[in-house]
Amino acid sequence: MPSGIGLEYDSVLKRYVVAVGQDVDSIITLESERYQGKPINPDFGPRGRSPIEREKDLDASSFLRFLLSGATCCSTVHLALTPLDVMKTKVQTDPEVHTDFFTSFKILSNEGGISGFFRGWAPTFLGFFINGGITYSGTEFFRRYYGNFLGDAAPNLEIPIILASASSAAFFGAFLLCPTEAVRIRSVAQPDFGSNIIDVTKRMVKEEGIESLFSAVPIFLLKDIPFAMAKFTVFDVSTAYLYDQFPAASEDLRLSLLVSLVGGTLGGMSAAIVSNPADATISEMKKSASDMGPIGSLQAVLNRDGTLGLFRGLDIRLFFYSLLVSLQFLLYDAVRFSLGIGSDDMKVYFDVLGGALRESGGPI
Repeated sequence: MPSGIGLEYDSVLKRYVVAVGQDVDSIITLESERYQGKPINPDFGPRGRSPIEREKDLDASSFLRFLLSGATCCSTVHLALTPLDVMKTKVQTDPEVHTDFFTSFKILSNEGGISGFFRGWAPTFLGFFINGGITYSGTEFFRRYYGNFLGDAAPNLEIPIILASASSAAFFGAFLLCPTEAVRIRSVAQPDFGSNIIDVTKRMVKEEGIESLFSAVPIFLLKDIPFAMAKFTVFDVSTAYLYDQFPAASEDLRLSLLVSLVGGTLGGMSAAIVSNPADATISEMKKSASDMGPIGSLQAVLNRDGTLGLFRGLDIRLFFYSLLVSLQFLLYDAVRFSLGIGSDDMKVYFDVLGGALRESGGPI
C-alpha cells in the first residue's frame, strides 16, 4: 500500500478501517504487543497475524474421501510389501533359525518360493484397509477439531496438535487392527495352523477364545500410538521445512509428490524406532497359543535376548517402514488429489484487504 495508508482496528465499529495519514508502522507495533507467539506480518499490517487462509471443516463427503484415500494407500502398500513384513516377523518369532534378513530370505525362498513371502497377505490387506482409513481420516478430523477448540492459540501449537490428533486416531485404529494382526502373525509363525484367514481365525477362536484376538490391544496401543505420532509429526514438520526451503514445490504436482516421498521416508524411520519394542513384544505374544500376556511376553523377550531383543528386526523395520510410509504418503496424496481433497482444495482463502476496503465504503 502507499506510504501512510494502512488498516487499523476500530474497537467501536468492531472491524478494520482504512487508516490514512497516520504512522502505520506504529500501529503495527502497538498491535503486535497485544499478541504473544507468531509475529505480525508487516505486509498485511495488524491483520497479518491472522491467516489469510484456513482449512475447511470436514463435511461427510470430504471425510469419506479421506477415509477412502487412507484405506487405499495403507492396504495397497502393505500388501505390496508383505514379503518384508513376513521376514521381519520370522526374525522376531524364530530368531534361532531366522537370524537376520538375508538368512530369512534364503530360508523362505527354499521352503515355499514366492508364496512363502506372502503368508498372511489377506489379514494384512483387510487390517490395514480398515486401520488406514481410520488413522488418516481420523487425523484430518482431529486436527481441525483441536485447532477450532484452541482458537487463536492454535497457530502456536501446531506440533502438539499433530501429536494429539495422530494419537487420537491411532487409539481407535488399534482396536480394529489388533485382531487381523493376531491372525497374520499366527499365519506366518505357524504356516500349517490354517489354510486361509477364515480357518486361522476360526481355529484361534475355538481353541483360545475370541478374547485371544484382542488380548494384545494394550501393547498395540503402546505400539501404534507412538508410531502414528512419530509418523505424522515428522512427516508434517519435514515437509513444511522443505516447502519453506523450496517454495516452487508447492506449485508443481511432481515436486509436491517428491516432497511427500522424502517426508514419508523420514517419518517412517522415526516411527520404526519408537515402536520396535512393542512390535517385538506383540510378535512374541502371538506367535503361538499361550496364556502369556503383554507383560509376560515382554519379560520373555528380555530373558531370552536382553534389551537388544526389543530391537530385534529393527534393521528390517527401518528399511521396511521408511519405504512403506514414504509410499503411503505418496499414494495418499496422489489419491486425495484425484478425489478433489488435496491441500489447496481443502482451504478457504480470504481477501483481507478487499473486504476491509469494501466495509469502509469502497476502494480508495
